[in-house]
Amino acid sequence: MVTPFRVAENHCVTIEGGRISQLGACEKVSPPRGARIVDVGGSIVCPGFIDLHVHGGKGKSFNAGNERDFDEIAEFYSAHGTTLMLATLYVDEKEAYLRTLENLAAYCAKPKHHLLHGIHLEGPFINRAMKGALNEAYIWEANIANWHRLKKAGGDYIRMITLAPELAGTEEIMQLAAQDGIAIGIAHSEARYEDIEVAIDNGLTQVTHIFNAMHTLHHRMPGVITAALLKRELKVHLIADCVHVHPAVIKLLYKLKGPTGILLITDAVSAAGQEDGIYDLAGKQIEMKGGKVYLEEGTLAGSVITLEKAVKNLVERVNIPVDEAIRMASLNPARVLGLDNRKGILAVGKDADIIVLDNDYEVCMTIIGGEIRFDRQGSNV
Repeated sequence: MVTPFRVAENHCVTIEGGRISQLGACEKVSPPRGARIVDVGGSIVCPGFIDLHVHGGKGKSFNAGNERDFDEIAEFYSAHGTTLMLATLYVDEKEAYLRTLENLAAYCAKPKHHLLHGIHLEGPFINRAMKGALNEAYIWEANIANWHRLKKAGGDYIRMITLAPELAGTEEIMQLAAQDGIAIGIAHSEARYEDIEVAIDNGLTQVTHIFNAMHTLHHRMPGVITAALLKRELKVHLIADCVHVHPAVIKLLYKLKGPTGILLITDAVSAAGQEDGIYDLAGKQIEMKGGKVYLEEGTLAGSVITLEKAVKNLVERVNIPVDEAIRMASLNPARVLGLDNRKGILAVGKDADIIVLDNDYEVCMTIIGGEIRFDRQGSNV
């Protein structure tokens, strides 16, 4: 059992009313009369994973989806250990973008959809020079009027926004977003070190997909990466597919930021869980081949990894301790969302969002709010 502060052998957990009611050594835990007993001996039990950056999966995209598509995406990721997620929207045609925001907010408001906690806006206030795989035609001007349009459509379900703080108009947007409790990330940016220092004072706390959609480290012109590595105020979001970031660089990042400063994300697109082929991303064609996704000109266009595979990569390819790797996928993102008082950790009174992994880090079972949502021996419930 990985809490994730420690690894405990031969432990047992009981769940009542959607929460953990007991946790400890098996001989000290007394299941209530009539309780269903699930023996997962030989497995790893840990908090459910929380993904702050996922665009879609199983051929579906949050940008272009409907309620049934959102259900399918959630079901796919629950089978891979994700118990909470933010639907991440890439830039899109303005009216279509606003309609999608409204649809997602309405979906999140329905009680049964507790896997989807809210929305992460990747853009639309980003730097055209660092657009990466995003469609330049759909980048918005950063101004208060446009921010109010986004807020009206997404309501209180906008939980995070990624922007370029060097752009005129973003300072006021960051101030308003931070006052609403929205996490603010930086990427698709050419910000200088000095820009980022100002942005931190205005609410910047996250670095989205570290090393990607930002200039490489330069010893005379420090920018996003230098600030990300030096500033303790900034948490970094890592795509640990070992494609976006080399394992040796992940090891360096770990040495500098430690287990509390890194969050695992997927940045997964609609191609996740699908066969190799051609898919759509923000009106552009992307091709998945051999687990990698690229635009036609060769730019990386998101990933197809799931979080249990990211944890496995950290443990087996970077030699990060399993409890710390799991923390990066559970407690650390829970803290960004202000949910660490009840999610991302195994302890009495916490939400029963729990997953079971085998010794190869494959998901055997996913429990959300005390309900079994995925059981490899059976089927999704």
